[in-house]
Amino acid sequence: MDNTQQEQRKYQTLSDIRHRKEMALAQIRANNKEMGFLWKSLFDKHQPKKSGKAFTVSSVLKTGIGVFDGILFVWKIYRKFKK
Repeated sequence: MDNTQQEQRKYQTLSDIRHRKEMALAQIRANNKEMGFLWKSLFDKHQPKKSGKAFTVSSVLKTGIGVFDGILFVWKIYRKFKK
């Protein structure tokens, strides 16, 4: 129903009003559910698919390089403030 039809509609009994109220409430709940789903999907982190050994090797390599970089950084700081 669009706005022009809603403005022209006249309610004759309380049961007409109750029926329209139930229809509006059902529509509001459906819209709320859809908006909730869209909101969650907007901020949902997409996890990359793990592809077995290749994922594990790259993860270990990335972690190892990070640890090595940290050790070099600590060593440079230690040498600088040792004097």
